[in-house]
Amino acid sequence: MARHKDEDFKDYMISSRKKVGSGLTNAPVWLMQKAGKRIWNTKQKRTWKNIDMKMGFFAAKKKQKANTRKSGDHKKHSKHVSAKVE
Repeated sequence: MARHKDEDFKDYMISSRKKVGSGLTNAPVWLMQKAGKRIWNTKQKRTWKNIDMKMGFFAAKKKQKANTRKSGDHKKHSKHVSAKVE
């Protein structure tokens, strides 16, 4: 494509590329890069946040939060015991 692209046309092509799922297409390389898609070696340098593992992690974290609760005011439960009045 030409070096000086029309800005509206460029935005349209980028948005249309984002609508297309991952896979081999005849889209230009610059368009794939602009859309943030990996072109070659798509599985390289993936972190756990970029794959399905993150969903399981967040579900477990949410479940753990539901099971735990904060204890009350720690000042009330100090080790100091007041003397009994007889």
